[in-house]
Amino acid sequence: MSDKIKELIKQKKTLDNQTLTYFVNYFSILMNDNLIPSDIELEELILNALMYADKIVFYDENHQVYKENGPDTKGFRDPKTKTIFIRKNLEEPLREITIYHELHHATQTNPSNDEVGINQESNIGRLIMEAETQYIAEKIYSEIHNINFEEKTINSENLRMIGNGMVTSSLHNYELYDNLLSKLAIMLDVSKDYFVSINFLYKNNEGLKKLEIKYNEAKEKYQLPYNFYDLLLMLDYIYCVDLIGYKENPDKQNILDGKETECFYEIYPNKNFKLSLKRQREYINAFDVDNFLSLASSNGDFKRFSKYIIDNEKRELANLYIDTYFDKGSENYGRK
Repeated sequence: MSDKIKELIKQKKTLDNQTLTYFVNYFSILMNDNLIPSDIELEELILNALMYADKIVFYDENHQVYKENGPDTKGFRDPKTKTIFIRKNLEEPLREITIYHELHHATQTNPSNDEVGINQESNIGRLIMEAETQYIAEKIYSEIHNINFEEKTINSENLRMIGNGMVTSSLHNYELYDNLLSKLAIMLDVSKDYFVSINFLYKNNEGLKKLEIKYNEAKEKYQLPYNFYDLLLMLDYIYCVDLIGYKENPDKQNILDGKETECFYEIYPNKNFKLSLKRQREYINAFDVDNFLSLASSNGDFKRFSKYIIDNEKRELANLYIDTYFDKGSENYGRK
């Protein structure tokens, strides 16, 4: 399969050997793991990727990308020059993973408007898109190199978040987003591969429409508490706070100091918010508690969901509930 993919890419564009290897790795895993939707051809995705990226540049602190984006930026994709920029001093595996992350963004970009994945209208679905992008990038690396990344726990204050929390994820970057995506996958009874596939369906917002249908089915089944767009707004607010605390901008220090931003940010069209870690935490806690209780009352997989609850006290309460539930010898809960 990889040889066929290599020849197909070479027919479309002459790439340097290093870039070609990364392209082949990326598309081989997409094919091997059946991540490409049935109505999309591999050749179409390859052409799409080449439209936005055909070379990789490793940069240092003297490069313009470093000066404009700051020392925290790991990768950057410039569609105008079709270049994927990767910070040279990144250690493996994050260095190679970041290449796949940026290549995935290129592949799922809509040529008609340059928007990425299901994020076709402002920031709608942005957290999901970034989470699945990092997930597939790390999955490609692990499968290419035949290794497994074990889940780990990270103190929330180490991830630009208010303390008293623990984020569980196997990833090396965007661990908070991955944690939220893990819980959403449990709520929807899907694997995280599902989110990878629908982000290729950017035409006519088909990916977003499919996600809304899937969510509403789960909402009815498990009596989930939020309507679809309210849930996405919560997730994308969390994303925007994290982004402001990450990139160089006038409000970055306000966020990191636990203050509210001076500026309003348009999360969705006509939905403007001042951002803060406090409100981000409130959204995370509401997401965790409300969805856990809905799954628990509707025979969902609340036990697995509880592992990803971020706030320490709320996770402990959830575990006490689970211990009590199973101590009673419930017969109507079949999941482990």
